[in-house]
Amino acid sequence: MPKSERPLVSIVIPSYRAEMFIAETLNSVVNQSYPSWEAFVVDDGSNDNTVAIAKTYESEKLRVIVQENQGACVARNKGLALSFGKYVQFLDADDVLSHDKIEQQVEVLEKHPGCLAISPTVHFMDGEDYITMAPREESAWIFDTDDVVDFLVRLYGGYGPRWMVQTSAWLTPKAICDQIGPWDERLLINQDGEYFARAVLAAKGIRTSGGTNYYRRFVSGGNISAKYNKRENLESALLSLSSIDKYIAEHTQSVAYQRAMATLFREMAINAYPMFGDLVAQCEQRVRQSGQKPDLPVMGGRIVENIKKTLGWKAAKQIRLLVHKLRNDRA
Repeated sequence: MPKSERPLVSIVIPSYRAEMFIAETLNSVVNQSYPSWEAFVVDDGSNDNTVAIAKTYESEKLRVIVQENQGACVARNKGLALSFGKYVQFLDADDVLSHDKIEQQVEVLEKHPGCLAISPTVHFMDGEDYITMAPREESAWIFDTDDVVDFLVRLYGGYGPRWMVQTSAWLTPKAICDQIGPWDERLLINQDGEYFARAVLAAKGIRTSGGTNYYRRFVSGGNISAKYNKRENLESALLSLSSIDKYIAEHTQSVAYQRAMATLFREMAINAYPMFGDLVAQCEQRVRQSGQKPDLPVMGGRIVENIKKTLGWKAAKQIRLLVHKLRNDRA
C-alpha cells in the first residue's frame, strides 16, 4: 500500500501508575512499521512517574493528556473523542505491540471493510522473554468468520472451553466505534468484554492476522480473583455479563448460547458465594432459565475437587475459603 494511501490509525492508551512499563509500551508504539498513526496517552490520575516518562515520548504524533482519577473507561472515551483515525487501536499501558501489529491488521481490514481484526497473543509474566514465547492456546481457535453471533457464542464457551480475546489484540474501524457508542463508564471489571461484544455484533465479520502481534503482561500479585471479594467489583462484573447476555439474546436463543451463559453465570455465582447471597441468587436464576447444567470450573486441589464432586460447588467453595484462611493464619 503506497504511503500516501495509508489510513490513519488512532492508538488510545489509558494509563494509571504504569511507571514500570509505560516506556516499553510506548517504544512499541513509536517503533511501529506502520507510519500513519496518532497516539493518545490518557493518564488517569497517576501519583507516580507515569506522566513524566510518557511526556518524554510526546511529539506531533503522540500526546499525553492528564485527568483526575475516573477509571480506565473514562480515559478510553477521552482518547477516542480525540481520535481522527480510520481505525482504533486500544492499548493497555503495560502491554506491548509487535513492530508490525498495526501494519498487518490494517492490511487485513482494508481488504475486508466493516470487519474487526484480531491478532494472536502471547501471555507472559513480567520479566519473561516474551519474544521467544508462543501464543497461548486460545489463539489457535480464532479464525476468519462472517458469523459474528457464532463467534461470540464460541468465545464464551457454547461449544466447549471458554476463551478470551484481550483488549489490545483488536483493531477496530472507527466507524464501528462511532456506531456502538462509548465504553460503559459504570464498569470496573470486564469492561472490554462488554465493549467488544457490541463491536463484534456491529461488524460484518472477524479477520485474523498472521504472526505474533500482541504481548499481554501479567504482574505477580495481580490476581483478579482477589477483586471479587469486593461487592462493587462483583456488581460490575455481573452488570457486564448481563449486558453481554442481552446483546447476544437479540440474535439467538440456541442451545449453545444458553450453555455459554449458564457456564458464565454459574462461575459468577461461585465468585460471589457465600459473601453476597443476593448476587448468587441472581446468577443461579439465570442458570435455571437456561435449562442447561453447566460444567463447573476447577476450584482447587484434589481435596476441594473431590468435595465438589460429592457435595457440590458450595461446599467446595467453603472448604477452599477455610483452607486459605488457615494458610493466612499460619503466615
